[in-house]
Amino acid sequence: MKYKKLNIAFLVEILVGFGTILSISLIGHKGLAALAFIALRPLILERKKIEDEKSYLKFFYKVLSSSLIIIFLMIISIFVIIQFIPQWEAKLPPMDILLVTIIPFFLLTHGVIGFINLSILDKTK
Repeated sequence: MKYKKLNIAFLVEILVGFGTILSISLIGHKGLAALAFIALRPLILERKKIEDEKSYLKFFYKVLSSSLIIIFLMIISIFVIIQFIPQWEAKLPPMDILLVTIIPFFLLTHGVIGFINLSILDKTK
């Protein structure tokens, strides 16, 4: 089963990811609780049966792998800054807040990449 309107599903991911990043920056670790709003997505959006399962799985594999690559590059760049550019480390938020922010940043990235790829997928049909 997939969501009937994938563009709205990806938009919900973007909004929840961005809102969680804002709440973490404002109130710290407790702001991660805003991530629970993603649980409302199945209640709000309708679902339908997948007709072409192979292309659907290919689409989601592309979105997931692109999101993971971006997150991986972000983590590597954070560690490079911390190890090799110590004067920039003072400009970064505390490390515990920075690592907690990776989770909603992944959700935000996944939503943006899915939204972009969905619009490209719709144009090819």
